Amino acid sequence: MSNTNITLSRQQKSIIAKALDVSPEELEEISIKTSIHKKTSFRDDFSLVFKGNIATLARMKLTPTSFKIIIYLFSILDYGNILINFSQSKIAKELGLCKSNVSRAFRELFEKKILLRDTEHDHVYLNSNLCVKGIPRRFNEEQMDKFKKSRIDTEDFDDAFNLYHSGRKVKPNRKPVTLFPADDIPF
Repeated sequence: MSNTNITLSRQQKSIIAKALDVSPEELEEISIKTSIHKKTSFRDDFSLVFKGNIATLARMKLTPTSFKIIIYLFSILDYGNILINFSQSKIAKELGLCKSNVSRAFRELFEKKILLRDTEHDHVYLNSNLCVKGIPRRFNEEQMDKFKKSRIDTEDFDDAFNLYHSGRKVKPNRKPVTLFPADDIPF
């Protein structure tokens, strides 16, 4: 943080006073605080988990094998909630489970719409009302298409979010204030 003194023109001082709803004479000194904003970064992939639907999942009386598989699927989830490069045999081996139990668990997960199948492309998705890998508004078109296919409302799972187009909304009764006309910046 550093301090810099800048002399403001009457017009600039008037604009600031108007924005603060005071008279220009009341402004003896104007302090502007700036700092460098550091972005948070994650060292590993992450998913957003929707608490209400996860609580519902915990109350669904799934078999222990099904629940264990869901937790494992969270770790192999790709953007758009698509599950790629997995097989029931691989999951059985990875988790130390019997193949027949894994097969029954998958049947249960499809019946309860925790897993969804896109028959057109033969893809499997984890219902994105439970969690979503990444942030949908940052998805490219292909990821967004997969993401939309992974969403289904059921009697168990509420719609966890709204898809929207990014863009800032101006708060009602607040007008944006331009402090300095572009030609009048004193730098």
